[in-house]
Amino acid sequence: MAWFTIEKEAYAVTFALRKYRNFVFAANVIVFYHNPLMYLSDCAPKSATLPRWSLGLQDFDLSWQYRRGSDNQAADCLSRLG
Repeated sequence: MAWFTIEKEAYAVTFALRKYRNFVFAANVIVFYHNPLMYLSDCAPKSATLPRWSLGLQDFDLSWQYRRGSDNQAADCLSRLG
């Protein structure tokens, strides 16, 4: 099953926060995202997994900041490996 970009980004954020929960639970975490991830807070998702992941993110003190793909070289490099 192929995932859409929003699902890949949302999974990456939830996976990282779960993995490092002990380190980031009480801290303000800044998440740099691509534009489709804003869909989580703006619209009602049509996928069953997106609302569940969104609810899981509410445990954390998150700040969302948009970063253009051309300005996010590290993530771009990682996504093109393979």
